[in-house]
Amino acid sequence: MSGVMIYQRAQRDFGVDLSARGHHVVYRANESNRCPGCGRAQWYVGRITAECGFCGTAVALAEAKWAGASGSGGAAAIAEKLKVAGEARDAALSEEARWAERRQHERISSGGRTLQLLIDGSPHAFAIQNISAGGLMGADPIGLEPHTKVQVRFEGGILVPAEVKWIEGPLTGLAFTSPVLLDLSRSD
Repeated sequence: MSGVMIYQRAQRDFGVDLSARGHHVVYRANESNRCPGCGRAQWYVGRITAECGFCGTAVALAEAKWAGASGSGGAAAIAEKLKVAGEARDAALSEEARWAERRQHERISSGGRTLQLLIDGSPHAFAIQNISAGGLMGADPIGLEPHTKVQVRFEGGILVPAEVKWIEGPLTGLAFTSPVLLDLSRSD
């Protein structure tokens, strides 16, 4: 693992001791930087290098610093710092906040709204709690089982295929088989 190099931003500037290292072209943040290859100033800036948007010339970032795989700035030390920071963040988040982080689509509260749920072609009233582009949550009408394929009939008669993803007490979570485009401009 000694051949692994980890790069990180540093406060020290590469240009501090020019006599010791010779001349190197570097990209400096918050300054006007011209490409040494074509003279233009459009850059794609990464973690370690900046690349000219026109000719592709890559130059090092002045703020980048190499930390070898040994010593206090090595890969093991950096990995340990990341692990400790992640554990502290996880401990600070409540269970509800961690669950909300997993959501791909924003939830819209829809208390009091009832849709039809077609289970094997048979319609059942489905009182929903919230809806998103990926699915909805509501009161289980007849005791569904996970992975059951159903169809949701919206007010306009549109049928959307869905699957039962979870059941928790009286609530059921349905996932649409493909994301649905919701009209958020209406407030009914």
